[in-house]
Amino acid sequence: MLLIFSMALSFCSCSMFSKKDVLAAAKEVADNIEDFDADKLLDLSTLSKKSEKADDLRKGLNGEYLDENTKKFCDAVRKTIRSEVIEDSFSIKGNEASVDIEFRIADYKALLREDYKDIDELVKAVNDCEDTIKVTYGARFVKEDGQWLLDNLMGSSFLGIFDFMDSDIGVLAIDLTKVVDKTTWNGASDGTIKNAKKISLLVDFNSDVTKLKGKGVKMYYTVYKDGKEVFKSTAAELGSKTKVQCDYSKTQNPDAEMRSNYLAAGTYTITLTAENGAVLCSSDINVTVAVTETGTGTNSKGYAFYNTEFARKAFTAAWANLDGKRVSTASYGADVTTVSFQMQVDSSMDENIYFAYFYASSASEAQRINVKTDKPAISGTAKPIVRSTGTYYALGLKAKTGKSFKPGIYIVAFFSEDQSTLYGVAECQILNQNASSYTA
Repeated sequence: MLLIFSMALSFCSCSMFSKKDVLAAAKEVADNIEDFDADKLLDLSTLSKKSEKADDLRKGLNGEYLDENTKKFCDAVRKTIRSEVIEDSFSIKGNEASVDIEFRIADYKALLREDYKDIDELVKAVNDCEDTIKVTYGARFVKEDGQWLLDNLMGSSFLGIFDFMDSDIGVLAIDLTKVVDKTTWNGASDGTIKNAKKISLLVDFNSDVTKLKGKGVKMYYTVYKDGKEVFKSTAAELGSKTKVQCDYSKTQNPDAEMRSNYLAAGTYTITLTAENGAVLCSSDINVTVAVTETGTGTNSKGYAFYNTEFARKAFTAAWANLDGKRVSTASYGADVTTVSFQMQVDSSMDENIYFAYFYASSASEAQRINVKTDKPAISGTAKPIVRSTGTYYALGLKAKTGKSFKPGIYIVAFFSEDQSTLYGVAECQILNQNASSYTA
């Protein structure tokens, strides 16, 4: 009896010591699961560090398989994990033992049934979550060289702890800042668009954008001129198209700054943004304005002679810049007060010439004018003017006091005094803005 009693005490003593060692090993395993320390877990287990499963463990706990937003979510959930070794579950048989480790984790499953405007809102919900779910890991140990080692690392019970890392967080998993493949400015050359009535930024998305279709994610674009916001579009669904065109013109913004019927010169920026504030893309373009002269067929100088004899006696001809409001060879700003077509002729010229001014609001209307038969807006007779520099004809047109010229095309035709012979035609354009608004 004494022998049996002695053996029983010995067995109980060994069992008690083994339980203590296993529970200590289990606690160390639990702590390193909370810390996501793959290398330490491998040190505490029978799994070879060079195995494929060991590599999967490292990559998995590092979040290498996750997109950026899902990783943010998983990191938030991981920080809520709390563990407890359940001592009453301990069992041992020879060199094998087992014990349950209970993990309490924020109830992410309930959270994911709600909608969130962005990943930051979801992360905050995880941080604030007081409800938890329980996950039990049945840890198994074997004794090798006097040390209790975890024998079911990477088993199904272990992987169950990390189910949250396979969660589908919906559209929040898509990094909206990376859904644009490329952007192109329509009609641009070397980063510049000249004389633009409309600018268009063409946006091509990559395949990720299709995952957003029907998810209610919206986008809009904002236009800036020289850093100042000038237009914001209405919101449109993101994901319904693989390409979008972001336009800006006077149609989009009736108050758009214009020059000579074109968008005013400057640096324009179009920024495409999701409603949650994520910038999908942003691109700049330089817009320049060079005055375009409109006419009815006269040459680039703004005039043409139709009588050979008169042309032989005319040395020079030009639209004069009497009040400094001429913008180009044959165009004036809206603030001009006098337009005058002047010709230097041979001093032998002493005849009077008849001239008539016609007005057209557009080039097409100007082309329909017949200077020989149509009624002019104003007409008169010009005498030769003798100056110290030579003899000139000045065919001027002056705005009424306190009034301004109507923008459009002004055509002056000049004839022999009896109007039987057309000597020539000159035309100029009066623009929509003051002369200072234009760049040549």
